[in-house]
Amino acid sequence: MRKRRSRSVPWVARCERRASLRGGIVAGLVALAAPAFGPAAEPVPVTISGLSPALEQNVRALLTMARQPADSPAAQIQLAQDRAPEEIRKALEPFGYYRPQVEAALRRVNGQWRAVYRVDPGPPLRVTEVDVRIFGEAAALPEMQALVREFPLKAGAVLDQPRYEKGKGALQDLAAELGFFDARLTRHEIRVDLSAYRAAIHLWLDSGPRYRFGPVKFNETPLQPSLLKRFVQFRPGDPYRASAVLALQRNLLNSGYFQTADVAPKPRQARARETPIQVELGMQPRHRFNIGVGYGTDTGPRTSLAYWNRYVNSYGHSFQASARLSLIWNDLDLLYAIPLANPVRDQLAFTAKSGLENTVAGESRVVRAGVRHSTARWGLRELLALDYHRETFRLNGATQTTQLLIPSLNYTWLRSDNQIYPQHGFRLDGYLGGAWRGLATDVSFLKAQLNAKGVYGLDDENRLIARGQLGWLVTDDFDRLPLTQRFYTGGDQTVRGYRFNEISPKDARGERIGGRYLTVASLEYEHLLFGTWGVAVFTDVGRVANGAGDPFRVGVGLGLRWRSPIGPVRLDLGVPLGKALDPVQVHVVLGPDL
Repeated sequence: MRKRRSRSVPWVARCERRASLRGGIVAGLVALAAPAFGPAAEPVPVTISGLSPALEQNVRALLTMARQPADSPAAQIQLAQDRAPEEIRKALEPFGYYRPQVEAALRRVNGQWRAVYRVDPGPPLRVTEVDVRIFGEAAALPEMQALVREFPLKAGAVLDQPRYEKGKGALQDLAAELGFFDARLTRHEIRVDLSAYRAAIHLWLDSGPRYRFGPVKFNETPLQPSLLKRFVQFRPGDPYRASAVLALQRNLLNSGYFQTADVAPKPRQARARETPIQVELGMQPRHRFNIGVGYGTDTGPRTSLAYWNRYVNSYGHSFQASARLSLIWNDLDLLYAIPLANPVRDQLAFTAKSGLENTVAGESRVVRAGVRHSTARWGLRELLALDYHRETFRLNGATQTTQLLIPSLNYTWLRSDNQIYPQHGFRLDGYLGGAWRGLATDVSFLKAQLNAKGVYGLDDENRLIARGQLGWLVTDDFDRLPLTQRFYTGGDQTVRGYRFNEISPKDARGERIGGRYLTVASLEYEHLLFGTWGVAVFTDVGRVANGAGDPFRVGVGLGLRWRSPIGPVRLDLGVPLGKALDPVQVHVVLGPDL
C-alpha cells in the first residue's frame, strides 16, 4: 500500500505557487545579468508524442530538457536526458497515470541536439473510495453539504490530483467565507495502492464554531458617522459572511464619496466570537469638473460642461450642474440629491432645467422643475418622478405654450463585464409617463418607450453592437402636445445619416410634426485593428409614424473607433439611403457603449 499526502502533490500549479518568490528573485538576477552576458541560448528542441495537450503541458513544465540551453556541454545535456523518463513519470502521476512507458531518444542533427520522447501513459488509476466529511457547526449548513455532494472526484473516476486540490480548496474557502475562522483539516490524504492499482481519498474538515459580525468601526471622515453606518447591510450578531464584507466595500466605493475603502475583519480581536470590522476610507475630491466635446453635421461643434459637488455637507447631500451648447440646443440641468435611509440604493433628488432646442422639427423653449425618487427593486433601477413642464414651441409659423404636470416611472436593467469597454453587456430602459388635463395640465397624454442595447464580443478584436427602440403615444389633442413629448428620430444615437429629429411625419405644408409611434433598429460590427484603434460598419433603420403609410428610413456608414483613456471615442460617417437633407452626416461622440 502506498500512501500519498495531499500536501506533497507534485502537479505544476502547486510548484509554481511555491516557487513564485524564489523564481521572481532568480528572474530579476537573470535580467540584470543579461546585458553583460548576452541573450540566453534557445533550449534544446523537444518533441513529445502520445499524450493529450493537458498532459503534455504538465510534462513540459517539469522536464529539465525543455529548459536546457542548446549550447550546454554534452555531459550536462546527457544528464538532463537521463532524468527525463523519471520526470515524465512524476509529471503524469498527478493525473492518475502510474504505469507509463517512455521511449527516450537524443540525437544530434546538423550540429544541434534534439530530444524525442514517445510516451504511452498506460492505464489510468481510478479512485474507488471518496470519503469527504464535515464536522462541527458547518456540517448542518446547506452550502457545505452541497460542496460535499459536488466534490470534483467521485468513486470510479480517474485520479486527478489538481481536481482534488480544487475540491479541497473550495471547502476551505467556503468555511472562511462563512466565518469558520478556526476550521482545520483533520485528515487530508490520497492513498494510492499500486499493487491493486487504485486510490482512496480521505478529506475531513472540522469547522469549529461559526463567528458572527461584531461592531463596524470607521475612521474619521467629513461625513456623519450616522450616514456611514447606513451603508452597513448587516447587524452585530448576524452570522459572518465574507460576501457581506465585500458588498460593504463595493457599496462604499460606488457611492461616489470615497476613493478608497479598505474593509477588514479582525477575527483575532473577536470577543465571544463576534469579529469587529475595521473600515478605512479615503475621500474623493469634493469638487469634480468634466468637459465634453463633439461634432455633427447638423449640430456643428458641441460641448458639455459639468460640475459635481460630491458632498455639499456632512449629511452626504450632493449637487450637480451640467450645460450643453451647440447650434441646435442649449440647456442647463441642475440636481440636488439627498441619500435616504439606505444610501446604497435610495435617493431623493430635486431637479430643474432650462433649455432651448432649435432643430429641423421646430423650436422649443423648455422650463422644468421636479422631484424624483430612485431605488433598486427586482434587480432593476427604479426611478419615480413628478415634473412640472412648461414648453413654448413654434410650429407652422405659430407659437403656443403648454404646461404639463408629468408623473413618470422608469426602470433600467444593466449587465456588463466592463463599464467602459464591455465585451458582453446589455442595457434595457423602460419609460412610462403621462399627464391629465385639469391637473395643472393643458393636454392629456400617455407615453411609453422601450430602449435596448446589447454588446456581444466575438473575440478580443471583434464585437457586434445592436440597438432597438419602440415608442407609443396616446393623446386626444396631438396639436397642443409640446414638441419634446412627440416622437422624432435621426441623429448620432438613432439613425445615422440623418439630422437630429429629421425623420418624422409631415403635414400638408411639409412641416415635420412628429409622430405617435417610434421604431428604430441598428446593427454594428466593430473590429479592433491595432492597439486602441478600430473600425466599424453599421446599418440603422428607423421610422416615426402616425399611420401605416409612413416609410422606414435607412442609414449606412463607416466608423473610426478609439479606446481613449477617458472612454470610447466614435467618429461615424453616415449615408442616408433615402431622401434626406444632407448626402452624408459626420458624427463625433464620446461616451460609454452602454
